[in-house]
Amino acid sequence: MRIPSNEIPQADNLIDVVRTVIAVSQGARTFQQIAQSIGKVDRQGRYYRKAAEIVGMISTPRTNESILTPLGQTFVQTDPVLTNPALLKGILNSRIFQRIIPFLESKGPNGVSRPEFETFLITTADFGAASMAPRRISTIISWLVELGIIQVSNSRYILSNQTINQRLENIEFDNSDEPLLPNPNDLNEYNIVQQRSSSAREAIITYRDTAAIERADNAHRHLVNITSERIRNVGALPKYNQLIDLATHIDGNDYIFEMKSTTTTNEKSQMRAGLSQLYEYRFLQNKPAAKLILVIENPLSPKEQWRHSYLEQDRDVYLVWDGDNELYGNDKTRNDLEFLGIIS
Repeated sequence: MRIPSNEIPQADNLIDVVRTVIAVSQGARTFQQIAQSIGKVDRQGRYYRKAAEIVGMISTPRTNESILTPLGQTFVQTDPVLTNPALLKGILNSRIFQRIIPFLESKGPNGVSRPEFETFLITTADFGAASMAPRRISTIISWLVELGIIQVSNSRYILSNQTINQRLENIEFDNSDEPLLPNPNDLNEYNIVQQRSSSAREAIITYRDTAAIERADNAHRHLVNITSERIRNVGALPKYNQLIDLATHIDGNDYIFEMKSTTTTNEKSQMRAGLSQLYEYRFLQNKPAAKLILVIENPLSPKEQWRHSYLEQDRDVYLVWDGDNELYGNDKTRNDLEFLGIIS
C-alpha cells in the first residue's frame, strides 16, 4: 500500500516546522497567522501547518483553527529544539519515515545513493504531481540530515542508529497495519500486512486494549525497558506498536518479543496468552521466520517448569525471565540470543 500524498510533508525547512509549533503554542491558530509568525506567505503557512500535523505536533479539529497535541505540548515545554526527543518521536511515528528507517537499516554501513533512495521513495509513496515530487523528496532528505538520522559519506546516505537510540528508547509505530520488520525490497509485504490486519480487526482491538492495560503495569514496563536497553546496546533499533511489545532486526534475523508480568497464581494463563499472541503477531506481521521470545517477570514455579521445555522444544519459542535487573534463560537461549546478555 502506497502512502497517500497528504501524508508527505513539503515544508523543506525543519527549523520552520519547529517555529510553527511554537507559533501555535503562542496563539497562532490559522494558517495565515502561522505564515505571519514564521515569515512566510499564506501558501507556505498551509504547508508548514500540514507538516506539523503529519509529525503529530498540532491538530486542526476545526476549520483553520490549529491547536497543540499532547506531544506538541511536551515538545514546547521541554525545550523546542531539533534534538528534543519529542520531535524525533513524532517524525518517526509518521508512516513515510517508518518505511524509510527499515530501508536504510537494510543497507547497513554502505548506505544508498541518492538515485536509489529516490527510487524507493517514489515506489513506496504517492508524491502527487510530477512537479511536486522533487520538492517533497528534498524535504524528506533534508529533515533526515538536519536531525542527524542519516549521515552523508561519499554521496551515500547512511542510517545513524546511534543518533536514534541516543534520543529514543523505542520507535513507536502508531498503526498496527504497518509492518514493524518489513523487507523494504518487497513492497507487496505492506499490502499483505494491511490485509491481514484488516481481516483481524476485531481481534486486534481486543489485543490493543489488553496491551494498553498491561503496559500500565510497572513490571511490564521494566521488562520492556531492560530488553530495549540490550537491543540498543548492540546498535539495533527496538520498535513497537499498539500490539507488539518489542521487535527488532539484528544480524539478518527478525525478533518479536512479548512481555508478561507473572506470579505463581497467574503464570499458566500468562504463558498461554503470551504464546498465542506471539504466533498471531508473527502471522499478522507476515514474518514466518521471525524468532519469538517470551519474557516473563519471574522464573517458573516448580509445577510449571515443564512449560519451559514445551515452549523451546515443541513451540520453538525462547523463554527469558527477569531476576534483579538481569535476564535469565537456558544455555541454548543464551547462545542463540547473545545480544540479550542472558545469564544461564
